[in-house]
Amino acid sequence: APAEMAPLPNIFMQAKLSHQLFHQNAPGLVRRFHLTREQARAIVAACPSCSQQAVPTLHAGVNPRGLRSCEVWQTDVT
Repeated sequence: APAEMAPLPNIFMQAKLSHQLFHQNAPGLVRRFHLTREQARAIVAACPSCSQQAVPTLHAGVNPRGLRSCEVWQTDVT
């Protein structure tokens, strides 16, 4: 007898399950599952692992800088 496939959950649940396994960010979930930004952000915000590891976002065009080892150093030579 042919094997039967289990039905897939709806797209939102697929995205939620995928995030639980791979911890994609919100833009990645939007691209992969065609969710709204609000839906994707809700999935990421509800994840206990990701909410503890929340990284501050930088605005477009801002380079992160640091003065210690393993941080980005930037010099201006004119």
